[in-house]
Amino acid sequence: MKALVTGASSGIGRDIARYLSSLGYDIVAVARGGEALSKLKEELPTKVEVISVDLSDEKACKGLYETVKHKKIDVLVNNAGFGDFGEFTNTDLEKELDMINVNIKAVHILTKLFLRYMVKKDKGYILNVASIAGFMPGPLMATYYSTKAYIVRLTRKY
Repeated sequence: MKALVTGASSGIGRDIARYLSSLGYDIVAVARGGEALSKLKEELPTKVEVISVDLSDEKACKGLYETVKHKKIDVLVNNAGFGDFGEFTNTDLEKELDMINVNIKAVHILTKLFLRYMVKKDKGYILNVASIAGFMPGPLMATYYSTKAYIVRLTRKY
């Protein structure tokens, strides 16, 4: 069994990788932070492949899928993401565009590509990590709240 976890270098992603490894899953740990991923690799009891990639780049997302599609991924955890804080008129546009690329485009691309793969083999699971922020508006984090609402809406099954 094999799981790919994005945002695996810290926080929830790292803890999900730890948990899945404790269940016997080999892990493909993905994040920008290579050093933190190397520490995780040393810690986990199962096999761990480390892939350092910037998921704000659409081509990198597609390249990640091309790199791992032959590895028989059973579980995809789309956890990579980040936020920013401040008045909308004062926050950095480029940082927000990167946030949209990571929090929305990367999740969309990886979900679409892995779901097609999993449907073909009639097996697999996808966990798209959002936030309670996806269910409500919030002050000083408009872009973050919006990206998490996208993930909630994309993932919900009606």
